[in-house]
Amino acid sequence: KSLKSQANTKLAETDWYIVRKADTGAEIPQNIIDTRASIRSTVETKEAEINALTTKAKIVEYDLSL
Repeated sequence: KSLKSQANTKLAETDWYIVRKADTGAEIPQNIIDTRASIRSTVETKEAEINALTTKAKIVEYDLSL
């Protein structure tokens, strides 16, 4: 839950590009597209790593920061 919250906060910083694209058709800069894709990819990787942890201690020690 914490990981998803961090990702949503980071994505929210560039959400206006998505809204602008929907409203006006203005292109989204490639660096913004790449950054958003990277955030999603990092979350997927971290979720897989978390799901692979086998003890509560390892889960508690896991670094959730993006």
